[in-house]
Amino acid sequence: MDNEWLAKKLVNYTEHIGQKDNPSIPKARKRWGAKTRGILKKDSIPFNEAKRLKATRMLDAWCDVDYGPLAIKGKSGYRLKKKVGHTVRINYNPANKKLAEKVWEQCLRNGAKPHMAEMDTAKARKTRILSPEDSLREFSPISRAIDENLDYVVSLDTLEREDWRKGIPTSKFLASAPAGMKSREIMDARQIRWLLVGWPHPGIAKDLNFPAAKFKRIVENSIKWSYKKQTYDLIWAYHKKLDGKKSIRIVHDDGTDLSFSTRGRRFLCDDGVLSDDDIKHRDVGMNIPCGEIFTAPKEHSANGILKIPRNPLRGHGVAEGIELVFKNGKVVEYSAEKNQRGMDRMFEEHTGDKFRIAELGIGCNKGAEFTNGYTIVDEKILGTLHIAIGWNLGYGGKNNSTLHLDFVKPMFNGRLIADGRTVMRNGVIVK
Repeated sequence: MDNEWLAKKLVNYTEHIGQKDNPSIPKARKRWGAKTRGILKKDSIPFNEAKRLKATRMLDAWCDVDYGPLAIKGKSGYRLKKKVGHTVRINYNPANKKLAEKVWEQCLRNGAKPHMAEMDTAKARKTRILSPEDSLREFSPISRAIDENLDYVVSLDTLEREDWRKGIPTSKFLASAPAGMKSREIMDARQIRWLLVGWPHPGIAKDLNFPAAKFKRIVENSIKWSYKKQTYDLIWAYHKKLDGKKSIRIVHDDGTDLSFSTRGRRFLCDDGVLSDDDIKHRDVGMNIPCGEIFTAPKEHSANGILKIPRNPLRGHGVAEGIELVFKNGKVVEYSAEKNQRGMDRMFEEHTGDKFRIAELGIGCNKGAEFTNGYTIVDEKILGTLHIAIGWNLGYGGKNNSTLHLDFVKPMFNGRLIADGRTVMRNGVIVK
């Protein structure tokens, strides 16, 4: 895949990273009052005009970096700088550093302020293993300061192994959970825009017992299809059928029969573009590969049984033959024919509303294929849907948790019914 092409798509098309209104404008208005009204409407102020308005001292102060700067002093006067660069953190793995550098370069060209942060499985493990539990309970002042000043987080999949948590005591993850939830709360409250980009790490393919070359082809193909018109059109065709619907029922030949309410909840489009309308409705995140329509069901409404053939378990391998029993919105029973202990460990490591329904999503990406458990791709597969449990504050829900787990279900022998009418049959939209 061409890193330059993808970086431009991610920065310019998907996220629109560049500049924002200078946050020092309110600060200047508060400090200098009525004197700012006329001046802030202008693009430049000549020295003689600044002197006549008795604004020279104010404009000189605005030239300081503490104001952005809000003004730049030149040979003949002051130029007002009403925009400043977005602050961007780029998380990357050594394997995708070249793409990270291209993203960094594109951010710089657009006037943004990017910062690169390397992470991989080894570092993630050492952080948990070497840090005392009391240290893990702390919310780093550096991390807090970053969260309180970021505009964007671009994460190029950093963890190259699915089983990186193996052998680490559960108590370590529970100790770090409150700090993680606080970070998430700050980001949600500030509506920090985020982007998660899938990457074909050979280590993930190995963990999933999947051919590395085929894994690479699927991930890259699904990314390319993220930007095709066919994907965009199908997402919005589903939106037309589902927006405003109040009840959903999922039935399948395997015994799945799950119902829940979507009354008052918006159906959102993961169509490759973080639009102004998305941001207005607090949907500030994006996946690449993209290609789904999704919503946050009413938290206490889900009842019934959901069966999933195979699913990854967030650092604890893959489970098969999964059955989830929902009652009043919450998973009250769960089981797996294979890797039950992995499911137990995963749930033991998380806190908050980890068992409550969080999401319904429908895959619309024709380029995505099954990878045996790489969720960011599998959940976009045409002909599937997914039900998530756990966190959903970022797209209209009310659950706060350290866990957000998608369970991907092929629907080739099933139906999705909205307000009594079949919308999907055997994995195909009903026209």
